[in-house]
Amino acid sequence: MNSDRHEQIDAMDFACRFFKARGGVVEDQGLIRDVLLPEEAAQTLGMDEFFRVGPEEVMEEGRSKIHAVQLHTPLLDRMLTLAGESAPFVRAELKFDYIKTQGFDRLIEDRFQFYKSKIRVMETGEAKTRYLILTCRYSAQSDEIKQGLVEICVNLDTGVVIPDMSQGLSHVQKEFNVKNAKGLNEKEIEGIRTIVSRYGQDLVKDRLASFVDSMNRRFQRDTASLEAYYQALEKEMRQNLSRSGLSQDLVREREEKIAMIPAELAAKKKDLLNKYGIRIDFKPAAALYLTSACVRVLARLISGRSNTDFNLTYNPVTKDMDPVACQSCGAGTYGIGLSPNLHINCPDCLGLRFSFDKGKI
Repeated sequence: MNSDRHEQIDAMDFACRFFKARGGVVEDQGLIRDVLLPEEAAQTLGMDEFFRVGPEEVMEEGRSKIHAVQLHTPLLDRMLTLAGESAPFVRAELKFDYIKTQGFDRLIEDRFQFYKSKIRVMETGEAKTRYLILTCRYSAQSDEIKQGLVEICVNLDTGVVIPDMSQGLSHVQKEFNVKNAKGLNEKEIEGIRTIVSRYGQDLVKDRLASFVDSMNRRFQRDTASLEAYYQALEKEMRQNLSRSGLSQDLVREREEKIAMIPAELAAKKKDLLNKYGIRIDFKPAAALYLTSACVRVLARLISGRSNTDFNLTYNPVTKDMDPVACQSCGAGTYGIGLSPNLHINCPDCLGLRFSFDKGKI
């Protein structure tokens, strides 16, 4: 009985939060709740704008026009379906007992690599920054389907991916904000889409390695069989041409068919490529929006007689510097140099034929 009662309370609590999240008003009437929903929200549930909900025991008393909210009831099932259509979004502020205040010169020198330039730390100061931990459901589709989850951590202020951020979060105190957990604005959402598109496939590359190898092996196997078939077909057709008694029209017709074999083979290979080609799609599954203290480091990058100032961010979660955003392509990088127009650029945008060991992020 206690377990049933606990499930009932949880279900009612979820239902009330669901109604309020969709702009509804909920009034407590003891075991019963009076609910007033906006027209659109009511329509998605298949309900009138005003209705009453209660536990199943109230329904058993024969009280009319009260909708049961309990596990496995139709109304709760519809709410759970609607709630699961969008990714959960949670806000939290990170709390730290101590944040590094010095030694950034050495940390930057060790972490970054500089092309024909050197760096000088001008000043440091405590600041706030924002991170988004986005959990995505990926689906790699070919002749088979491979699915899984992957996390992407982004600094929303710089737009760069932060490696190894999630691993350190378990040891950091968090203060969750459940009252005003608003989502991202359109510009930020579009930025996240761009980042997932740019980095998503690299993040799942290792997880999909065996899947990719399997599809490649099947493609090569079927391609070899296809080539062997058409080679045998061409050989047989040419041998038939040497038979006596064939008319010139029949010879010409068979020669035309032989000439078409390369095009048919190419078309069949293209079909195989489409069959075993891998398309990877990403769909948001959950998002954790973090506000964090950080240290903003104002630095000067010097190349010959040219120089420019830019900001770096010390991340107290990773206890490391965040990558810097290339001012030309926007990619996060630990290898930087100064372009002729005084932009902080990554190796690719500098036109280097080699990449730094630490490379792009």
